[in-house]
Amino acid sequence: MITYDGFDLSPYLLVRDIGRPLMPPQEITSMSIAGRHGAYFLEKRHQSVVIPVEVVIFEHLDMSYFELKRFLAGKLNKSEPKPLIFDDEPDKYINAIIQDQTEIDDLIRAGQGTLNFFCPDPFYYAIEDEVFSFSGAGVYIVNRQKGNEYSEPLIEIQGTNSGGAIGVRTPFTSVRFSGTLQQGETLVLDSQLVTAYIVDGYGNKRSANQHLDSMDFPFLDIEENEVEFFTEGNATIQKATVYARSRWI
Repeated sequence: MITYDGFDLSPYLLVRDIGRPLMPPQEITSMSIAGRHGAYFLEKRHQSVVIPVEVVIFEHLDMSYFELKRFLAGKLNKSEPKPLIFDDEPDKYINAIIQDQTEIDDLIRAGQGTLNFFCPDPFYYAIEDEVFSFSGAGVYIVNRQKGNEYSEPLIEIQGTNSGGAIGVRTPFTSVRFSGTLQQGETLVLDSQLVTAYIVDGYGNKRSANQHLDSMDFPFLDIEENEVEFFTEGNATIQKATVYARSRWI
């Protein structure tokens, strides 16, 4: 019933229960003001999520019970969060890593316990993401049909620039790149990591943050978004690609 880092655990585990909350824990920031009742609301943020999965481990085919435990430990032991997929939502994944102790109550040829998956990023992402491609500078509509939360897209721009500028503008954000971009290179704007870099024809990367006029990276709401790709001076845009990174809470 679960796939972790591309490995289907279903033949080796019986999943009894999955503790998925309706929403991630909500962190509210507020400030009390003298002479005012209540508090002044500042912001709300989604906190990290822990997903407990109650499982039963049973002796499997040509492996003894204890061999199976060692086998599963190897499959679950990761140095960083990896995609976790549940069979009842096969189009989504959340990045997770095992935390806390993984105590298993051993029976004769089986055991039961809880696997606690820590998800530092509380969002689920589309396995098959929405991708939008446009030719040249202009104003375009990006119409997201997946997800229930705004997304932080990855934008690739193929073009050239020497002494001019290439930019991306939405109704709420604007970022402008004034560095050098050679033919065959790609300017990448990563809204999730709030960083920009250039990829040359050999796949080598170099930072472009120092050539940005702001760190006001675009985000995408659900459904229609107006996105403008613009140039200044002798800069050109041949192609712009928007990877929506559609997500759900």
